[in-house]
Amino acid sequence: MQLENDLYSFDKKLLIKAGDLIDRGTLKNIAGLSEHIRYVQIKDTQLMNDLIQAFKDKRYSNIFWPPETNLKIISYMRRVTMPEKVLSELAHMKKISPYTYHHILMIAILTAKISLDNSLKNKYSPDMTIRLSLFHDLGKSRIPLRILNKRLPLTREERLILHTHPLIGYILLHYYFGKDHKKYDFSSFQHHERLDGSGYPLGIKGLNKYSHLIGIVDTLDALISERPYRKKPFTLRAAIDFLSDESEKGRFLKGLVRILIRYARKEAPGAKLIIGARGRDKEPAGNSYGKTAAS
Repeated sequence: MQLENDLYSFDKKLLIKAGDLIDRGTLKNIAGLSEHIRYVQIKDTQLMNDLIQAFKDKRYSNIFWPPETNLKIISYMRRVTMPEKVLSELAHMKKISPYTYHHILMIAILTAKISLDNSLKNKYSPDMTIRLSLFHDLGKSRIPLRILNKRLPLTREERLILHTHPLIGYILLHYYFGKDHKKYDFSSFQHHERLDGSGYPLGIKGLNKYSHLIGIVDTLDALISERPYRKKPFTLRAAIDFLSDESEKGRFLKGLVRILIRYARKEAPGAKLIIGARGRDKEPAGNSYGKTAAS
């Protein structure tokens, strides 16, 4: 694999030159570039404040219920530590692409909620889902804004550039975590892969369970969000239908999609949406999701 542009870390260290072959040896060398890694707790940072504010996102008013569960999620978030340079990357993302930053926060919250679901019998660690979710889209910070913010369907060339963001994040995490990169880097590399091999960048079928969970939630948030390339977002009902269809095609685990359906059915005080029969809401006209793969 190769990148079209030189890739620098947040502290301006050259990691990969444009056109260089990226293989295991290259990645090992990048991990070896890390000097002393300073870990910081996020509990007293702006990131933590932003995570707490993200619970107020009205799109998820049904799903982020009851409040007791939200408080439990926040307690896990307060335990999270990360390399200081990753925290700087996220702050940089907030400046250049506020949408992507908010998207990352929503994925962290929702994956944490699912990890706490009793039906999964502790299959997922809330601490780990939060960490991996916060790291999964770091590569988007190196994608040109002319592509991220484009209002028309992407060209083939632009789509190929966008499809490099899992690899870019993968490389960055090798550097930021050094010898510990294997605990976290797959969250970036695999979150667009699918169980039937239809994803990218490698088209693999054997996914890490956390990557697959992130991929499902990543898709949901992409569908119900306003995007430059789509005139109108999906309703929650239509998005759930889309995920159900993907699970029928063997791309997503049905059990995880069913959990989201169950959350969407729960009525919080004042909620108006109840997920019922499929097909009541249609995908928005002009939708290019899947054609641009811009999630």
